[in-house]
Amino acid sequence: MAFPSTIDWEEHWRTTDRASLDGMRAAGERMADRLDRLFEPFPESVADVGCGPGFALFALSRRHPEASLFGYDAAESVLRGNRSLADAEGAENLTFETARLPEFDVDRRFECVTCIATLHYVEAIVPAIEALYARVEPGGRLIFNYPNRHTRAAYRSDPETDPERFELLLDGENLLTYDEIRDALGTRPRSFWKAVGEDDWRSIGQTNPCVIVEK
Repeated sequence: MAFPSTIDWEEHWRTTDRASLDGMRAAGERMADRLDRLFEPFPESVADVGCGPGFALFALSRRHPEASLFGYDAAESVLRGNRSLADAEGAENLTFETARLPEFDVDRRFECVTCIATLHYVEAIVPAIEALYARVEPGGRLIFNYPNRHTRAAYRSDPETDPERFELLLDGENLLTYDEIRDALGTRPRSFWKAVGEDDWRSIGQTNPCVIVEK
């Protein structure tokens, strides 16, 4: 099942307010900074799956006009907006296409595939990371965050958590561990937060684990 009905992505983006978008934009800029710290040289091709408004991709496009950057999302409306903005900015290295997890059936591979703040909504999480990993070039990297038991505990104790939006996570139906990732992909992951030099990488990684899996 691709993107379960606990959230309607078209409705989500239609009703997201300006303050939330500003917060996402800042988070996208921070993600672009982290990828710049991680890679030397920067990859020739990057795919961001579940890209939403594509804030990280737009930041990377301005910094790395020589890189081919691809954004994939389930919501066609947000992709149309991204394409219009890319055209307006003359960002010829940006491409936005529709894709849904757990399938990620595209006809190309990438030096880097990222999937951030997306797997929390996917029921078949192991097939999803397998599909993402299949689209990584040999020698490339898959980067993704995911829910674990600590994430679930944190969300369950937060009165602001939307019980419908995070139904899968709260019910514990799509939690992962390092060992499960290793067993599924055949390579032990390592902490993305540590690799990019976040000062509090241990505490961040407990409730919001984000990993790098090399191929």
